[in-house]
Parts: sequence; structure tokens; C-alpha cells
Amino acid sequence: MKNTAPFMEFLSAMTPLSGSLKAALDELLVRESYRPHQVIHAAGHTENRCWFIETGFVRTYYPDAAGKEHTLNFYIQNEIVWSNQGYWNEAVDHYLEVLEPSVVWSLTYKVLHQLHEAYPESVELVQQLIRHQYHEDLQKNRLLAMNAETRYRELRRWKPELFRRASVRLIASYLNMTRENLSRLISRKDR
Repeated sequence: MKNTAPFMEFLSAMTPLSGSLKAALDELLVRESYRPHQVIHAAGHTENRCWFIETGFVRTYYPDAAGKEHTLNFYIQNEIVWSNQGYWNEAVDHYLEVLEPSVVWSLTYKVLHQLHEAYPESVELVQQLIRHQYHEDLQKNRLLAMNAETRYRELRRWKPELFRRASVRLIASYLNMTRENLSRLISRKDR
């Protein structure tokens, strides 16, 4: 039996959903499992679906011209991996990588577009998902505008679980600082 209740709660917190839309979504959601270090999506392609993390840990990243990886975002359980570019059928410039064994619920953007005719409130849902992603991106941009120590403190406050699950290398790439600088800040905090 499907247990999509956490995903439905997440969506319902954004905007009211009719029982019929919830039932339709429940039928259309696909449960997928991934192993660590598996790349779900590669740069240069169009993401064709969104994912709700039931369990696990994933990140988005891009490599620069020198091959150095830059982490764009982390996602943990009960969070959605949403791509505005994917929804608009545009190629993306990043990768989506699983960091821990993960189980996700996926829904294709094509199906979501098809729901708009039968369920007009799905349009409002998509607007909320786009807005949610916008605010996530805005929070990250604000974080990167701060000095290194403030970036570290704010991330520790905003997403404390990252420091239990992600490597210093990945967190440093997310904060746009060297691994050594982040290690110094962590050791200063732990004193």
C-alpha cells in the first residue's frame, strides 16, 4: 500500500487541495529507490519529474571548467526536489546526486501539466512550488552574500542536519569556501 501521506501534507501546507486532486496525485505518484552516489539527473538534459524525499539525502551540484564541484542545494526527507527549468521543459546545468540510500516519490512534469485541465487548483499548487523554489534560491543567495563565519553560523542554524550527514568538502562547496576554512570554523565552534 502506498504511503504518500507525508507528500500530500507537504503539498497541502502550500495550498488547499481537493480530495479528488489528492486521489489523482496518489494514483500518479511513483515510488523510486536509489543507492548512494547514483546520479539521478545529468546536466544538459531536461529534468522530467520532481521528487519528494521519503527517506535519504540528495544534492544538486555543477562542475566548473576545472572540474571542481559546486553544491547548489541539499535535500533531506520530507523535502521536495523541484526544478523550475524542468517544469518549463528547459535543460538544466546541474546534476542531482544521491548521497545516502534514498526512497523518493516522483511525479512527471508532463503529468502535472495534464492535471491543470481537470484540476484547476493544480495551477495554484505549481505556482506555490515555483515560489517555494524561488525562496530557497533567495535564501541561498543571501547566505552567500555574508562573510564566511556568518555563512557558516547561518547554515548551522538553518540546516543543522547537514553537519551530521554531509562531508566537510560538500558543505564547504555549498558555502563557497575552502574545506580548510570551514574546518577551522567548525573546530572554533566545537571549543
